[in-house]
Amino acid sequence: MTDQPAPAEPAPRDLPFAVDLRRLHLAVGWIAFGLPVSLVAVSQLPTVCFHDSISQFYFSPVGGDILVGALSFIGLLLVGLYSFDAVGCAGARRWTWKDILAMRVAGIAALLVAFVPTTGTGCSRTGTEGARAFLTGTNDPSFDFWAVLLGRAEATGFPLDTVHYSAAGVMFLILAYVVLRVFTRVNSEAAERDGNRKGLRNACYLVLGRVILGVVAVLAVEMGLESVAPDLLGFWNRLNLTFVFEAAGLFAFGLAWMIKGRVLPVFEDAAARAQPRAA
Repeated sequence: MTDQPAPAEPAPRDLPFAVDLRRLHLAVGWIAFGLPVSLVAVSQLPTVCFHDSISQFYFSPVGGDILVGALSFIGLLLVGLYSFDAVGCAGARRWTWKDILAMRVAGIAALLVAFVPTTGTGCSRTGTEGARAFLTGTNDPSFDFWAVLLGRAEATGFPLDTVHYSAAGVMFLILAYVVLRVFTRVNSEAAERDGNRKGLRNACYLVLGRVILGVVAVLAVEMGLESVAPDLLGFWNRLNLTFVFEAAGLFAFGLAWMIKGRVLPVFEDAAARAQPRAA
């Protein structure tokens, strides 16, 4: 009896699924773009108010799950989407290992934003916002994650509360860098040929990246209003401007990644389009 040869390993093209990097870019883009829209829709429910910021929707029924789920998806993809071996490959020809590392840091920052909630709900109707409240040792609801973690009944003002805001700033700054400095490079052969749309894509990247940077700058100023101009901060919160600017940053980030994924045919290079078959 002769030994039968071992079956050959299936070639990548024979696998029962296909990994399309553009679709992953689109997925990240649509989720980032859709997060603020989803939270606005949730705020229309009778037991949910419109929070001062996107982060404060953590304490909202349904909205908290959407926030954590969306940021977790984006964070995990940024951490694992690109391998260091991708440098020099098609679609990443002029990337460097530092770019991959930066995106992984942005992914970790997104996970920190998701799982390290800010203190306070940013809502005047806290009595109806108990779905994601934390319980203290006396079973009283609290919206201070760090106070509950340390077993305190009163708010702590614990320095780790700044982890949330620092992580959000790092995430947005790195994403702005990726849009402005990584996406704008010529990373494919099709982008070098006649009929390419690289100029159009880069013009969009430059505008969207600057929007993200502008949002970071405005929110940094807003964080200083509490000690400098509390009355102005009250006016700011009544208009939910933190939410508005955070949404603008997420819209810009999402649109950039959707363009990277060629959300519309107008962004596709001629050489990368499917060619008609010969008759």
